[in-house]
Amino acid sequence: MVEQVGSGIGRIKELMKQARLLEPVFKTEGMFTVVLHRTVEKTPVEIILSKMEENPKVTIKELSELTGLSRRGVEYNIDKLETEKIIERIGGAKGGSWKVLK
Repeated sequence: MVEQVGSGIGRIKELMKQARLLEPVFKTEGMFTVVLHRTVEKTPVEIILSKMEENPKVTIKELSELTGLSRRGVEYNIDKLETEKIIERIGGAKGGSWKVLK
């Protein structure tokens, strides 16, 4: 443990670099402060909408794989988007496609 004393800043910098995050900002005015930046991941709804725009014939199975949601989770979000008039289904369940309205 004694070997690790004083090595925290270097370890933080290295771990942030490995995670492909921005380097931390160290502020020493007044109180010592470290600002850590993180990525903002897209929400499942954003992924669903962007994929529907990219490929209007995208399937529930494909959306499930992309978002990490269960089939039911994807269906829940799609139902919500349809209710809010953000998307609509054009055609039938088998041969139809998605249209993003907003």
